Amino acid sequence: MLLKPRLLTPGPTPLLPEGLAAQSLATVHHRTPEFRALFRSARLGLRRFYRLDEGEEIAILSCSGTGGLEAALVNASAPGDTVLVASAGKFGERWIKIAKGYGLAVVEVKAAYGETFDLDAFREAVKAAPKVAAFCVQEHESSTGVRHPVKAMAAILREHQPEALVLVDAITGVGVHDVKLSDGFDALVCGSQKALALQPGLAFLGLSKRFLAQLDAPHLPRFYFDLRNELKAHEGDGTAWTPAIGLIAALDAACRWLDTQGGVESLITNAALQARAFRAALAEWGLPMFAMAPGDALTAVSVHGSSRILKSLRDKAGLSLANGQGEMEDHLIRVAHLGYTDGLDTLMVIQALEMAFAAHGVQLAAPGGPAAQAVLVQTLN
Repeated sequence: MLLKPRLLTPGPTPLLPEGLAAQSLATVHHRTPEFRALFRSARLGLRRFYRLDEGEEIAILSCSGTGGLEAALVNASAPGDTVLVASAGKFGERWIKIAKGYGLAVVEVKAAYGETFDLDAFREAVKAAPKVAAFCVQEHESSTGVRHPVKAMAAILREHQPEALVLVDAITGVGVHDVKLSDGFDALVCGSQKALALQPGLAFLGLSKRFLAQLDAPHLPRFYFDLRNELKAHEGDGTAWTPAIGLIAALDAACRWLDTQGGVESLITNAALQARAFRAALAEWGLPMFAMAPGDALTAVSVHGSSRILKSLRDKAGLSLANGQGEMEDHLIRVAHLGYTDGLDTLMVIQALEMAFAAHGVQLAAPGGPAAQAVLVQTLN
């Protein structure tokens, strides 16, 4: 059988054709007027994507999303500092690893995989914590599919630790949920391979006035990730170091394309629609959703022995979905809804999963396609 590769993982996500085309034609040197014009346009487009207010800034780094998290932390803390981390999955644990890698003391507020944080318990943890330089949290924990109440958590932190900076991993949040820097955050980190439907390689940091005001204070050792250098270069429509030129061109194309679709709100609305349609099918199947408080970036389906099902889909049907991570590996199938994904993608993945479940003896209560179609039919009216 002919195999057509299809990708519906939470990142990388399906690639935008306009971005790929622009990337392939980006034969320009990064210290030229042509690149400066391109970078200026891309950065303005990214400001629209982030919905930044006046005085807030955006930094573009050539690195993974994890590099963006590291950049946020090293520009917000100094040797001997303590940071507070809310951890409920693989990527919450990553904040802890970054902090400990730099010798910072970590106070961890923990929730189980698949769960989110009780706000009363979080308040007590904040009150009991020593003075912290920063609070690190996921807007959406993509290893489990859980969306955390970060706006409420930031408000609690400000009440009891007003000087602490709020650093938010929104890599699968910006462009998926209604989340903005002005919601009480100081750094909002995103990546190119998520809602913007580009290849991996760029990290974005939305930065508050508070964050910018403390950049010249003593901090952890920083060189490549010294945001002072990057933001100064950005003022001249350039980058401190050699950037991923093709991805900058793709970013500009993606932001221009998004403007024709109604802006970032269209991505947010679409992710919610695809999530609702897929979960309608999931309810018919009778399989449990893992997340107690699901976001719209993905749905994590609880299926023991998921690795063999995912391998079968990839090898026999060309469809790549995501496994669980950390302690949930081989127990989850994660299906993405964010970015350049539409209703036909959702119906396709439902049908493909039903075939794979049948092949591997997973019993379903009923077919899910009709329920998903009932949700999606509104798009044809």
